[in-house]
Amino acid sequence: MRYPNEQSMVNALSAFLTSRVGPVRCREVTYEFDYRSGRTDLVGLGHQNSLHAFEAKLLKWRDALQQAWRNTCFAHYCYVALPELTAKAALRGRHEFERHGVGLIVLSHHGAKLAIPPRRNTPLLPWLTKAALSGFTSRTG
Repeated sequence: MRYPNEQSMVNALSAFLTSRVGPVRCREVTYEFDYRSGRTDLVGLGHQNSLHAFEAKLLKWRDALQQAWRNTCFAHYCYVALPELTAKAALRGRHEFERHGVGLIVLSHHGAKLAIPPRRNTPLLPWLTKAALSGFTSRTG
């Protein structure tokens, strides 16, 4: 599937994440969590208040991977989301995703698929995790 811009892809990803058929299930998502080291495209609230961070790019998958890896400072799970054609190139760099513990979500006309699962991360900055979690209305505990 072709997206006219990155925001349209982020919107599609958000819909998949909160649906019953998404590659990652989130009860709620927020857009553009802004912190000192960057701005994450989407942050999702998962099972048992786990924090999921998503970086979406139309073309520059290496940039997205670096951004997603940076998000490990606050998120339990980090992902790059790419359209199908860009993901083909990124999959050749699978070892980079695995080395950094970052997952890869592929968006296509068939839907969204988790091509590389992320590794659960223990955030280095728990105060930033708490700040990100405070943006969700359905958070418990």
